[in-house]
Amino acid sequence: MSNLDAALKDAAERVHAALEALLPREQGPEARLMAAMRYSALAGGKRLRPFFTLESGRLFDADDTQLLRAACALECVHTYSLIHDDLPCMDDDDLRRGRPTLHRAFDEATAVLAGDALLTFAFEIMADPATHSDPQMRCKLITAMAKASGAHGMVAGQAADMAGGDIGSDLIAVTRMNRLKTGALINFAVEAGAMIGCASEAERTGLARY
Repeated sequence: MSNLDAALKDAAERVHAALEALLPREQGPEARLMAAMRYSALAGGKRLRPFFTLESGRLFDADDTQLLRAACALECVHTYSLIHDDLPCMDDDDLRRGRPTLHRAFDEATAVLAGDALLTFAFEIMADPATHSDPQMRCKLITAMAKASGAHGMVAGQAADMAGGDIGSDLIAVTRMNRLKTGALINFAVEAGAMIGCASEAERTGLARY
């Protein structure tokens, strides 16, 4: 196993354990919703975005617990996007990570709600003082995550993907779609670690270019 493979494996295991502890338990009237959230969020995967957050933060000696919480918030956003992307009104996929997609394992309405809940839970994690003691920094992280995941980021990219040929099929159109749908959240993953580590503007710009 290479050093990179080992680092990715270690990050994935740490993020999985942290998510398992953070996600609401399956109990009470909302047990089915909680079970659906956990079904998707704890389904494994490369956890590449959290890896970028952890590693970029370590460049600036950021607090590891804060980085891990931000990484978990980011993974909740990513998981919500996969749940909605798999829906019949989108890609209509039957499998995700080797097992039935959430709307197949549960039902379509539960999948929509679980995705919504994971998205909002991500902001709950990021807004908690445990993620950063400085409320201004938490606001900056929340704003950056919202921009990366919303109508000027990931959601815009998904809309472009759904529009297909209507937005054009040349290299510029495809590049823009990928930059928004996939790139925006990956860029934020790198930026979040740098922000928590109090990197300078020049250092953050360098990481964004990377």
